[in-house]
Amino acid sequence: MADAPGDQLHADQSISTFTSALWFNAAVAGGYFTAFLVLRRYRPRVYKPRTFLVEKSRQPPPIDDGLVTWIWTLLRLPDKDVLQAIGLDRFMVLRFLRMAIVTFVSFSLLAVPILIPINLVDQRDSEGLNRLTMGNVKDPERTWAHLVLSVVLSVGIIYYTYRETRTFLVLRRQYLLSPEYATSVTARTLYVPSIPPSVNNVKALTKIFSRFPGGVRRIWLTRNMKDLPDTVVERQTHVANLEKALTTTISACYKYYAKKGRHVELESGPKSMIPEKLRPTHRVSSLPLPFSLPLVGRKVDSIDYYHEQIHELNEKILRAQRSPESYAQLSSAFIEFNQQIAAHMAAQCVIHSKALQMAPRFVQIAPTDIIWDNMNIKSLERLGRRVISWALTTAIVIFWAIPSKDIIVTFVQAVSNIQSLAKVLPFLTVLEELPTTVVGIIQGIFPAIALAILVALVPIIFRFLSVQEGIPQNSMVDLSLLHKYFFFLFIDVVLVSTIAGGAINTFVAIKENPLNVVNMLAETLPKASTFFITYVMLQSFTSGQSMLQLVPLILSYVLPFLSTTPRDIYIRKGKCPNIQLGTLIPTHTVIFVLGIEYSVIAPLILPFVCLYFILQYFVYLYQFLFVYEMGYESGGLAFPRAIRHVYIGMFTWQLTMIGLFAVQKALPQMIIMIITLVVSCSALALYDMSFKPLFKYLPVHEDEKEMKKIVSKTGSEAAAAAANAFTFDDDKRILTEPDKEEESDLEEEQDDDGIAFEEEQQDDYGYQLRRRKRRESETTAVVVDAYHARDTLRKRIREQMRHSTQSIANNTSFAVNSARLMFHVESYMHPSLYRMQPTVWLPEDDLGIARYEMELLKKLDIRTSCEGVKAMHRGKRGQKTKIVVDESLIIDGGKGVPGEVPSQNENSRINDYVRHVQDSYNIVEALALTI
Repeated sequence: MADAPGDQLHADQSISTFTSALWFNAAVAGGYFTAFLVLRRYRPRVYKPRTFLVEKSRQPPPIDDGLVTWIWTLLRLPDKDVLQAIGLDRFMVLRFLRMAIVTFVSFSLLAVPILIPINLVDQRDSEGLNRLTMGNVKDPERTWAHLVLSVVLSVGIIYYTYRETRTFLVLRRQYLLSPEYATSVTARTLYVPSIPPSVNNVKALTKIFSRFPGGVRRIWLTRNMKDLPDTVVERQTHVANLEKALTTTISACYKYYAKKGRHVELESGPKSMIPEKLRPTHRVSSLPLPFSLPLVGRKVDSIDYYHEQIHELNEKILRAQRSPESYAQLSSAFIEFNQQIAAHMAAQCVIHSKALQMAPRFVQIAPTDIIWDNMNIKSLERLGRRVISWALTTAIVIFWAIPSKDIIVTFVQAVSNIQSLAKVLPFLTVLEELPTTVVGIIQGIFPAIALAILVALVPIIFRFLSVQEGIPQNSMVDLSLLHKYFFFLFIDVVLVSTIAGGAINTFVAIKENPLNVVNMLAETLPKASTFFITYVMLQSFTSGQSMLQLVPLILSYVLPFLSTTPRDIYIRKGKCPNIQLGTLIPTHTVIFVLGIEYSVIAPLILPFVCLYFILQYFVYLYQFLFVYEMGYESGGLAFPRAIRHVYIGMFTWQLTMIGLFAVQKALPQMIIMIITLVVSCSALALYDMSFKPLFKYLPVHEDEKEMKKIVSKTGSEAAAAAANAFTFDDDKRILTEPDKEEESDLEEEQDDDGIAFEEEQQDDYGYQLRRRKRRESETTAVVVDAYHARDTLRKRIREQMRHSTQSIANNTSFAVNSARLMFHVESYMHPSLYRMQPTVWLPEDDLGIARYEMELLKKLDIRTSCEGVKAMHRGKRGQKTKIVVDESLIIDGGKGVPGEVPSQNENSRINDYVRHVQDSYNIVEALALTI
């Protein structure tokens, strides 16, 4: 794809390389995009799954469905609608891309018409594209233009980063104070690691943290679950294996009887309809291996074996779940406060007199975001792990560029400079005899493809290192990966690649005259631009490939043949693909850095940088709205890290300009550039001092004021949700016995969803605050210990069900609020403690095999269902079987696997959780299963 990032000795080779890469990549990108336009309307599960797989409030706004007219509609969508649909994390990625577009488009219009003539006319006799670079300038007086434009770009970057950061902080405050988030358990919960044994109990922690406004509502002490999580996973594996065995057996029986050419005698019993030779078998080895070996171990009937194993594991897991106190405590806990601001205050205060005890503390840690294996890592150990992780990261970066003997990245770049390479390796002179077009393609395409393959392995390694640091959140692992991956790209792609193309020439020059090395490297910087111009160009044209999603498209045709069970089909069709900002953002910021680095040195790069960000903005606006989901929501915390990458790139560029002015003997320009560098460093220091505390924490004085403003803007529905959350005390309503007056209030104070609230509170915000303050003044919660609270709730439900199960079904308020409270009290328990047994989901068949198996499973207290799926026999004489899932119910309707209640670990939005339970499941049965 790219030329060598060094001296292009022949002009025709330089231009040939550039034009070959340009036309080849443009043609490929055009083909990809045309295919996308055609396929987008016919493969909605590949190209727009978010239109039906996420809840309606987060689905993208409707757009025109024409072949190309939808593009204009998409680009005109209001920011408010986009933010509502995709969340703040992805929205800030789009804001960053827009900032890049404004920066580089405006600077391109200014710099290109000024610098290219200055670099080109009446200067050195450089060849090819190098005539357009600053390296072609021999008159120091002409570098004043480069200086002025450098200062303008520096000021522009500082201005835009400050402006966008202010916008980000406004959006982040709105997110933190929005009714949906502010009323969630995540907003009020603090994670505390490294708790000394003397205070690692509910009573001591309550005493410590009750000093903060509103006091403590609930405490979760983390526990060492030993082998329980593995047991839960083992049970899930057995369920999947049983489903596969039975589904395969049903298909085999259909085929068997169709081939026999006779009707099935159903009255003879379904069990007899499975010929002995069709019953699946496998071998069970006594060896502790995660897989079975052929001819090793005893042979068992698979169906009967999985029946027994699931039954035994169900009993084992249920016993463990009923006695969580039997598991040893770990050195960490989750503290839920009655006020959101209390969690933010507690995170910033000095809690313990000893260093690294009960610190650092984390806010905004959602149940879905927790890395449970890192819950017992103490702060000192975490610090040591981080040092080791970054040491290994640095070693990987260094040795990836310069491994033991060969130089991988350097070789990839140097091989594109065929003429220079042939000087060192004479047997490669045959390559010089190839046609110019072939050489251009080799030099223009091969290096980038090889480099892309090499760097693909790096994020996997870096993510593993980040997890091993002991980071407690998946979102923070992604942010750690973001820095590591940028560090890698910046060093190995930007800096090393700049030097690599000139490395061979530099080696020859040093052999002839060691004193030439300084001048040689000074000339290399401008001449390296051809490689990066082509690199940016290729990255721009990959937008077509990103839109087409070739791999998911191919898999959408292949995977149906591999999906043998209803659960396989649901997993394949029922979820949107995830995107990781830890690898996405560095690819954008490194292009931003390249644009800055060569903006004045080689202004020809600017149009391609503009093209890159314009196309990428369009791609990810569409992908975020219609395709990708995220496994977490951090509230846009990746954005400040992207801004820091911009400053790193700006400092590197300014140092480069200082060196170039020195080589040009332009002393005044060099001095002014040094001053610009100092000012830029001061701007970053001021940036950190002004904004950094606000990235994590909520300002104290704006809590209620901002909440009032947000509630007034978000409409009656959001206001009602806020009123309900602020004034409805689930603990006191459910965990204590209400009097008759309260019971009548419960019947009156409920909306269409059965969630209680008072009508007056929708409109009177002052009344909301008074009720909120009065409730928060009662600092003693009914039950602080989460495990005790769950036991209390179970007893209450058991008493109600003993009295009358039908009364619970009729009392929607009690049922819904019990589900809400169960969600809360189990939120920060280990998922294995509340994971209910999975449903054995079988396709209903005309032979009656599935129904017969369901009866057997029910006798073993194993949950099973045939809802929403059927085995259809088709083809000639009915010899083919197809598993058909009712997608309108199971997938599009959001029901999911029948009988499986969504857990906190899978659904962080309480309203979605309750609504799913209420709409998709018998809520009385769901509550009964929790006890």
